[in-house]
Amino acid sequence: MSTRIEIVDDRSSSVPSDGGFIQVRRLRLRSHYDDGAVSEVYPYDVVDRRALDAVVIVLFAARDGAPDDPLVCVRAALRPPLALRQQRELVVPDARVDVELWEMPAGLIEAHEKGPEGVRACAARETLEETGFDLPAGAFEALGVPVFLSPGLCAEKIHLLCARVADPHAEVRAEGDGVLEARARVAWWPLSQCLARAAEGVIEDAKTELALHRLKGRIARGG
Repeated sequence: MSTRIEIVDDRSSSVPSDGGFIQVRRLRLRSHYDDGAVSEVYPYDVVDRRALDAVVIVLFAARDGAPDDPLVCVRAALRPPLALRQQRELVVPDARVDVELWEMPAGLIEAHEKGPEGVRACAARETLEETGFDLPAGAFEALGVPVFLSPGLCAEKIHLLCARVADPHAEVRAEGDGVLEARARVAWWPLSQCLARAAEGVIEDAKTELALHRLKGRIARGG
């Protein structure tokens, strides 16, 4: 699938950096060290957001005759920054032209979704929204510890959860959320195929590759 993204209007110079979904905090910092030394003042830009925690959801389903190689849910949706990347003169040439990215379902944890129970509730909510599967919050289990994705830029922390789906071929309808998700695609690939596609560069999303390896480890441990 090939989608072109048009920049209709660029208001970067007229809209404050803290006026949108993402905020840029332009700071001057000073570091204080354990030995009592103090650094000089230095500039540092931080990307901030109202919600700093998110879930990555690993949905899997058993395959007959392949207990160690379940089907895994992956999802492709538009990622406009990939189109903007194509407009730059890159230091390393990039042949990628698609503006879609294969990823696990994911979403931001809302302010009212507190603690481990809230994380599981968020996973259930995002699963219904992005895939159409209606699973109870109790169906989700933590898949290892949370991780940071890009701590030099943003303090976002990712919580990985997994849940088993009884029938991945059931007729369900994802609700979606706005233009970017209106034409999102959901697919079920064997875990071994997902890992191979990550190695080949078909799956280029770091959190998705991490989740795949964690799922493989869980299965190897008999989970």
